[in-house]
Amino acid sequence: MPDILRKTAFALLMLMSSLLFAVETAVPSLTAPVMDTAQMMSSTERETLNAHLLQYSRDKGSQIVVLTVPSIGSETPFEYSARVMEAWQLGRKDVNDGVLLLLVRDERKTHLAVGRGLEGAIPDVYAKRILQDVLAPKLREGKTDEGIAAAVVQIEKLIAGEKLPETRQTENTDTGGDSFLVLLFVPLIAGSLLVRLFGLFAGSGITGGLTFLAALLFGWSFGIALVVGFIGAMLALFFFSLGAFVSGGGNGGFGGGSPGGWNSSGGGFSGGGGSFGGGGASGSW
Repeated sequence: MPDILRKTAFALLMLMSSLLFAVETAVPSLTAPVMDTAQMMSSTERETLNAHLLQYSRDKGSQIVVLTVPSIGSETPFEYSARVMEAWQLGRKDVNDGVLLLLVRDERKTHLAVGRGLEGAIPDVYAKRILQDVLAPKLREGKTDEGIAAAVVQIEKLIAGEKLPETRQTENTDTGGDSFLVLLFVPLIAGSLLVRLFGLFAGSGITGGLTFLAALLFGWSFGIALVVGFIGAMLALFFFSLGAFVSGGGNGGFGGGSPGGWNSSGGGFSGGGGSFGGGGASGSW
C-alpha cells in the first residue's frame, strides 16, 4: 500500500510540474531585432527600427533586440527575460554583448536584460534609469514608438563607451546583395567547368560544396550557408542538365527575390551565441 501511495504522489507531482511549465509564456522564435508580438508599435516605426538594429549589429557586432509580448502570466519580467536570453543567446559568443528590451503590454511592465559582456557599460542602475526616466514617461503618454526609440538610443550610447572587439564583418559592409551576386556566379560559372570535368552529378555536388564554403567566407551562418550550398548544387544540376550553359545557349532565367541572411524583414536573424548573467533591471509604467 505505501508503495502505491508513493507512486501516486510521484505521478501527481509530475502532473503538477507539467502544468506549471505549461502556463509559462512561450518564447517566440527570433526572426528579427524587433519582435513586436504584442503589436505595440506602428508598422512604419517597427520597420525603421528593425532596419536600424540590423545595420547596427552588422557594424558594431553587438545585438540589441526589442521584444513586446501581450502577457507573461505569473512570471516576473526578469524570469521571462532570462528564459528569452537563454533561448536566443543574444550577442557574440565569448563577447556576450547582447541586450534585450522587453515590454509586457497587459501587465504594463518592462525589463532590460544585459549580456555579461556589457554589464560594465550598462550597470543595473543605468538600466533602471533608461526604463524609468526614458521609456516609462513616453509609454504613459501613449507614445510607444518614441519611447522605444529613445531607449534604444540610450542603450547604444552606453555600449559605445565600452571597448568591444570589432565585428568580423567590418570589412564586408554590403547588405547581402553583393555577396549574393557572387554566390550566384559560383554555380553558373564555376559549375560550368566542374560539370565538364567531373560529369553532371559529381560536378553539381562539388559546385554546391564550393557555394557553401563561399557563403561561410562571407560571414553567413552555418545553417544559411548549408541551404545556399544546396541551392547552388540544385541550380548547377538544373541548368546544366538542360544544357543551358554547357552548350552556351539561352539565358539563365533566374527569378527575383531576396537572398537569405540579414534583410529588412528579419529573415535569417539569430543570436550569436552570447550568454546572460542576470544583469539589468525591471520597471513599469
